[in-house]
Amino acid sequence: MIETQTAGPQVPQARATILVVDDTPQNLSLMSDLLDSQYNVKLAPSGARALKIVSNNPPDLILLDIMMPEMDGYEVCRRLKADPAAKDIPVMFVTAMSEIENEEQGLSVGAVDYITKPISPPIVLARIQNQLALKFAADEMRRYTITIEKERARARELLHNILPVEVAAELSATGTVKPVRHESVSILFTDFSGFTQASATMPAARMVAELSEIFSAFDEICDRFGVEKIKTIGDAYMAVAGVPKECADHGQRCARAGLAMAEFLAQRNSQAAFKWQIRIGIHSGPVVSGVVGKRKYTYDIWGDTVNVAARMESSGEPGKVNVSAYTYDLIRGDFNCDYRGKVDAKGKGPMDMYFVQGPVGPAGPVGLAG
Repeated sequence: MIETQTAGPQVPQARATILVVDDTPQNLSLMSDLLDSQYNVKLAPSGARALKIVSNNPPDLILLDIMMPEMDGYEVCRRLKADPAAKDIPVMFVTAMSEIENEEQGLSVGAVDYITKPISPPIVLARIQNQLALKFAADEMRRYTITIEKERARARELLHNILPVEVAAELSATGTVKPVRHESVSILFTDFSGFTQASATMPAARMVAELSEIFSAFDEICDRFGVEKIKTIGDAYMAVAGVPKECADHGQRCARAGLAMAEFLAQRNSQAAFKWQIRIGIHSGPVVSGVVGKRKYTYDIWGDTVNVAARMESSGEPGKVNVSAYTYDLIRGDFNCDYRGKVDAKGKGPMDMYFVQGPVGPAGPVGLAG
């Protein structure tokens, strides 16, 4: 006959649930009497019943007899450990089988402890408390690990929102990003005509909402055509193709993106109350790319190519994609372009410029300059 005594410190967690599995009703009653004052106790007279209880409402710990008909304790333990939802529940064998081989087999199938009958209540309670403390500590560690991984994923997502994927990976791996010279890229600039006047009269909240909607659409267009957004400066939008990953069709990518941006805004203007007029410019050439800043990283590109691309935008006309002769040479076989002649670009002097009309049709390119 067993005595209901307590031993050792109490588990600091909320009242735990223990499942007792034994095919002998008297043993179930005795274990229930021993544990009921400290724990929520569930009873199962068979292995099959135990598995069903665990499936519906997993307990915190299982006391499992070995010698049971139809399904012995070893098999029950094997099935529990094979179930992802139950594998972390500690299983303690409580059995009359006292041979060393039996204990070794019990531990080999995944049990955390092996107690032989007749039991000593203080020892059983102490071992239960120890195993529950370990279980709750492991649960807390798993929750902490999941939280940390979610935070890391969120940090990676935020980093990818401000840096290209390849650059973010380099920064995460090494803590720095080496500057890179790119011999041939294409840079796209957009700007709104009359933005200064509009911003002076339009409510701030609406202006920000309008820019957010338009620039979000531009982001999607860049993603669609393989163009990397660099930044926005006020009402200006800057993107590049060929950086950080080199590609031979960077001019074509920017041209497609520019035409799509112009088309999007034209469609939006047909329904929106305020009509935005956009200029788009593209220029191609060498740049240097890199990351600046320590607390707030910024991925940027530098070089005279950037300046000329900005001039292509400011020298253009609303609703049109204006490209330099350098970019035209790259895309002339794929796009219809109208030669504008030499147009004076601020700080650069007269430069050959072209308006991109659209992809080349069956008749071939038109508007070629000699």
